[in-house]
Amino acid sequence: MAQQVLERDPLFRRMRMKPENKVCFDCPAKNPAWASVPYGVLICLNCAGVHRSLGVHLSFVRSTTLDSWTEEQLAVMAAGGNGRARTFFKQHGWDEVGSDKIEAKYTSRAAQLYRRQLEKDAAKLLEGDAGAAGGAGAGDASDPWSDSYRSKGAAPEAASPARANSLASQRTSSAEAAAPEAPDHQSPPAAAPAPRRRAQAGRQARGRTGHPQGRRASG
Repeated sequence: MAQQVLERDPLFRRMRMKPENKVCFDCPAKNPAWASVPYGVLICLNCAGVHRSLGVHLSFVRSTTLDSWTEEQLAVMAAGGNGRARTFFKQHGWDEVGSDKIEAKYTSRAAQLYRRQLEKDAAKLLEGDAGAAGGAGAGDASDPWSDSYRSKGAAPEAASPARANSLASQRTSSAEAAAPEAPDHQSPPAAAPAPRRRAQAGRQARGRTGHPQGRRASG
């Protein structure tokens, strides 16, 4: 399975294309430029200050444009997003927004459950199993993270029919050139050496005349 590499700017650019990510998760402020990393949500500058006061054991924040990010942190953001987090917290009774609700919300059991779920989904994303994570659908053209990944060890593209035919022709030509050439007919036996042919002719002459070849009969 191919491993995935996340990049900061493409990821957040795609996240901001979704309407729910254009508004702070914790208040109605628009165009949030900060993020609470453990929960994968985009928040505004004021709410980021409140998150900082909670302590890093509950939440820690990063700028989406200024700070450096690890792959693990980006994977949590890719698996999360404001829409998914809002649905989860609403199912657990946290439907209100406002900076005065932040401390109670992020110290709740619902926040702990959601944080653990995101960590699992982020690990799956890093392993390349995008379809198993709730925030990223593999192969979906509308998936906001689809071009935020660069594949490591991805399978090569399938060859076009014309290229496949060309490769097959090259393999056939190579096989024919390597094969030994079959003889068209059986080679004739080598001719007997000249002395042997003369000896055979002499014996044949003596057999016909009863005398050695070239000897006169006595008078």
